[in-house]
Amino acid sequence: MTAGKRRVYRALQPLAYALAWLLFRPKVAGCDNIPAQGGVLVVANHPSYLDPVLLAIVAPRPFSFVAKRPLFSLPIVRTFLWLTACVPVEQDAPDRRALRLSVQKLRAGDALVIFPEGTRSDHGNLRPFQLGPALIALEAQVPIVPCGLAGFHDAWPMNAPLPSPAPVAIMFGEPFQPPANLAAPTREVARLLTEQMHHAVAQLMEQAERWLKKR
Repeated sequence: MTAGKRRVYRALQPLAYALAWLLFRPKVAGCDNIPAQGGVLVVANHPSYLDPVLLAIVAPRPFSFVAKRPLFSLPIVRTFLWLTACVPVEQDAPDRRALRLSVQKLRAGDALVIFPEGTRSDHGNLRPFQLGPALIALEAQVPIVPCGLAGFHDAWPMNAPLPSPAPVAIMFGEPFQPPANLAAPTREVARLLTEQMHHAVAQLMEQAERWLKKR
């Protein structure tokens, strides 16, 4: 992310947070688990269209995202994707360019958010994870921060045209490192790392859901 985009991002963040607070009363925990500098990969569940927007708003440092390429043709969405320096990815086919750009961003010191499910979940339940995020983490050798989202599916269900006010919770877990000193990442190593990501996100989702019910 360029210095100019960072400045605009930071300037808009307080106003966006105030609006988010009015609508969704976001509860956020674990921001101190995100390294203050250097590349970091954040992996989260994907229950709604709100996910990247609210994550960008509450982020302790500017977040970039990996987003499906068709979203870049939507005017309002395109502005958000430009501001957060998103990486476009093909949804239905392996995209080596997206993997390469993601690794470059992480090595350049960006905080990159990926939704390993690859698409929104139908009912807010956690889907299986794709291998791509693990391959990116193995190649970039940056810490991985799992993130669990709760309440987002209620705020913007799959078939609803627009979101509605509803409380949400965001929990960032402790970072962990991908295996290092490998001659080349294998599918088995990527599969095991993917399982670790999935387990961590699932646990944080449960914690976030319990936390949300305590409001």
